[in-house]
Amino acid sequence: MHHHRRITPLPSTGAHVVTVAEKAPLLRLRTGDHTAIGSPPPELHDLLDSSSAGAVGSAYRDRLVSEVRERERADGERRWPSARRSIGVVGTGVLADEIVRVLAAWGARVTTGASVTEWRDSAALVISVSDGAKERRDHAALDDLLATGNARLRVYREGECVFVDPIALDVTDVTARQVSRRRIAASTVPDALDAWQGHGPAADQPVDSASVTLVTARVLTMTLSWARDDEALPRLRTTLWKLVPALGRVTEHPVLAYPAPHSGADR
Repeated sequence: MHHHRRITPLPSTGAHVVTVAEKAPLLRLRTGDHTAIGSPPPELHDLLDSSSAGAVGSAYRDRLVSEVRERERADGERRWPSARRSIGVVGTGVLADEIVRVLAAWGARVTTGASVTEWRDSAALVISVSDGAKERRDHAALDDLLATGNARLRVYREGECVFVDPIALDVTDVTARQVSRRRIAASTVPDALDAWQGHGPAADQPVDSASVTLVTARVLTMTLSWARDDEALPRLRTTLWKLVPALGRVTEHPVLAYPAPHSGADR
């Protein structure tokens, strides 16, 4: 059955006023939720469409817009709490650029290109993105930030494969070296993997768009979990994520921190 309907955007917001048949109008929020409108004037849709409403109508419209914008600000705070919006990204290239773009689009305050020392004051979480063995070695120094209260997340390629390390929040979490040693210990060809991790070249081809999408989604998911301190965070602190583009395969592997061995034992 066809019903008369009218849908009008609420100015300066992501909301719409929806009226079906003779029912009272509802406010559809940008979240997809519908909520009742308090004492709406009968000409509400015309009022929203008009730029020349009377004083009473304009006051009602302005109040409705103000209330919805405040709700949208609250939604933004729930999506990404303001206390954890300072993110640093170390690295260059397509993957690093997309991570920066996506984080900023969802509310993070992203800085790039600072030194390890500068991150201590400018970012609550530092994300490193590297393509080859030299960059991975350089970025491992970011583990030092854990002692000063900065969280750390590593993204790196080994050939065409992409890894996202467990997110590290403090010195009790797994380090870059510990992830490496755990992987070598679990490998059927540990010497070859050790050689590749230490000296493997960057991939000949830039990371493809599908891989960029998958990796960026993983990083965004982990970063939001950290920002919200939600129930998934403990698992993300002990989970290594791996993408093999040649097979279109994503896997996860548990990796736990371990006590530091005596000097010279863990080489």
